[in-house]
Amino acid sequence: MTKPLVSHLPHHDVVVVGGGPAGLQSARFLAGKGLSVVLLEEHPSVGFPQHCTGLVSLEGLARHILVSDRKVVVNRVRGAWFIGPGGVRLLVERSEPVAAVVDRPLLEQLLLDEVARRAEVILGARVQPELLGADSPVVVAAGVSSLARSRRDYVLPALQFDYQLSQSCGCDHVYVFLGSQFSRGLFAWAVPLSERVYRVGLASKGNVLLRLELLLKRLHSLTGCAKPERRLAVYGGAVYTGGMLDRLVRGNTILVGDAAGQTKPTTGGGLVYLSIAARKLAEALSAGEAGLYERLVKRELGAEMRAQLLLRKLLNSLDDKFLEEMMLRVKKLGFEELASREGSMDRQAALVLKAAPSLLFRSPSLALSLLPKLLQSLLVP
Repeated sequence: MTKPLVSHLPHHDVVVVGGGPAGLQSARFLAGKGLSVVLLEEHPSVGFPQHCTGLVSLEGLARHILVSDRKVVVNRVRGAWFIGPGGVRLLVERSEPVAAVVDRPLLEQLLLDEVARRAEVILGARVQPELLGADSPVVVAAGVSSLARSRRDYVLPALQFDYQLSQSCGCDHVYVFLGSQFSRGLFAWAVPLSERVYRVGLASKGNVLLRLELLLKRLHSLTGCAKPERRLAVYGGAVYTGGMLDRLVRGNTILVGDAAGQTKPTTGGGLVYLSIAARKLAEALSAGEAGLYERLVKRELGAEMRAQLLLRKLLNSLDDKFLEEMMLRVKKLGFEELASREGSMDRQAALVLKAAPSLLFRSPSLALSLLPKLLQSLLVP
């Protein structure tokens, strides 16, 4: 069925295109500043189709996403196992939960309910292109599909399944699987929703389904958990790891969320960063200065995302043998204890800076081996 085409709107202070989390958070914070907002979404409802794993830091949920964890949290986790291509295992954990799996459709519905009380919402409608030339600022939160072609090399197809396990397993640790057998360009994961239900997926350049089927076959031997028994749900989508765009404001058009590249280059996660960006956007437009948004969000996230992008390029350049050796070395150097004590899901650059001197002085051979790869990563566009 053809969606109705929106070609005319009553005047609003701001038009938001896209009803995903970036658009919803933008409309929410803009309306909270007293601006007149209209939100346009092409689908007849929000939250579907679901793409995201839904793993966020509890700190980010409380400080930036600003939705009650009692309403949207499915499970809480306190650590992660990182499993290398040859079987080396690194454990990063705290004594208390540090992250949560959220119900993404419910989160987006709660945000929509709040937005609808303060702003006009139009669902199930395409946007007339001429609307983007309107006098009001147009916030584009249309997702990863709207990224420029030059950034498409960092857009990875993703696929994940919810599986019921044959027996109960622990539910307070995430598993991250590294190496080319499971992913080229990112990693694979197994995230517990409960003791018997895990969300298993990966993002990769090429052969996504075959890689995921291999992971499912090996999940029991890699994790020690019971074997997957019954598939409950399937989610497709894409993950972007290429860093924030240089220009976020283009005339009356303002980019936010995936459309602005505001996802973590190391993991592809974006809920916290897009929420930070949406609040900066509201600050700027309420002050009547669209260009201020770009300066504010780059001041808040720019250095962190540049450091993460460099780390992502470095990791992408490592073959499995080198990656396994590096994981073994950093394990012996006490990286697990350092990361468990001082690591942050949302601010990863500080941990890398703290770990680098130890790597340099205690394992100079590894540092020297990494140096040309690091220099090469600096040259990759």
